[in-house]
Amino acid sequence: MKSNEIKNELYNQNTQPLRKHKIFNNWDVVTKGWYSTVRSNSLKKGDKKSVLLNGQKLIVYRAETGKVFCLDNFCPHMGVDLTLGKVIDENIRCFFHHWKFDSTGKCIDIPCGEAPPKKLRLNSYQTIEKYGLVWIYPQAQTDEELLKIPSLEGLDDESICYKIDKVFYRKCHFHITMINGIDPQHLSTVHNININMDVDIVNTRPNHIEIGLQGNFTNSNLKERLGSLIFGQSYSYSMKYADGCLAGLTMMKDSKLFNLIPMPQLHMYFSYSQREVGNVIVRPIYVNKKDLGLFGPIKNWFKLNLTKALFKMLQGEDGQIYDNIRFNTEAFLKVDGPIIKYISYINKLAPSVWSKKMPGSDHEAS
Repeated sequence: MKSNEIKNELYNQNTQPLRKHKIFNNWDVVTKGWYSTVRSNSLKKGDKKSVLLNGQKLIVYRAETGKVFCLDNFCPHMGVDLTLGKVIDENIRCFFHHWKFDSTGKCIDIPCGEAPPKKLRLNSYQTIEKYGLVWIYPQAQTDEELLKIPSLEGLDDESICYKIDKVFYRKCHFHITMINGIDPQHLSTVHNININMDVDIVNTRPNHIEIGLQGNFTNSNLKERLGSLIFGQSYSYSMKYADGCLAGLTMMKDSKLFNLIPMPQLHMYFSYSQREVGNVIVRPIYVNKKDLGLFGPIKNWFKLNLTKALFKMLQGEDGQIYDNIRFNTEAFLKVDGPIIKYISYINKLAPSVWSKKMPGSDHEAS
């Protein structure tokens, strides 16, 4: 968002006052969760990068052991950018006065001979590498379950293939854009696809929610007739949300080409983070079960690119909505049940130490 552009939230404050939420659509709160950053292959041993994520400037570096670590970016001595420094073993040494910090953020050496102050420590953050990306969790340690990025339906313990797409940006909070997949009304009004949907909502864990939608094409227009021909008369998909910052989509469940040939399920993630107040980063990641054998690479290429093509068909039409929306929640209908449940789920999530007002930035995502 340009610095001179006014956020829609600031308009119509007297005539259309916004409903405030504890966490949902709240730019000042960053929930605990996994946030994607740089590509894994961009970090060789000894490399370091400065990453701007949810208002935090961080240093991400790969140690000589191959492990990836993440700390707050500024040296606590005089505030020098640590990415100017040097990676030594699993430690980072500041360029200015050569103060050295270990991977937990503890100062372990000061060359002038004085002992490091006992309470001097940088915040450190949990990292994991998955789907070709480095993910950061805004907490030093997490339990075993939180260490896992949630798998999508049918992909547990499976060999997978993936494709990372380019990031794109939205001008509203990502909590709002995440609603898109559970709003069956707009399939008809925006995309001209009429499916009589039934909804199933499951809270698998306190920080996860899964919403399944299934129904039948009505065949009232060409797009619907093509859909029923390709996917079968009935169609279902599910959205899995984790920590308010990661959404997983599973499409073409039980679909049959020409109502005869079973089609593979297609999966993708949407990884979200704040770029600045009023502007968010969305990273699509296409994920599928990996086929082996002689034709495996062709099948994998086809599934990943079909997933991308189906997503791109809808992305532009939805984009103009979410780049101009001033979301308010005063007129819900019965059909909006999944959205009401989703907002309730978001408002029960745990805020992280990054929860504070976001500074503006012109930084581009890696």
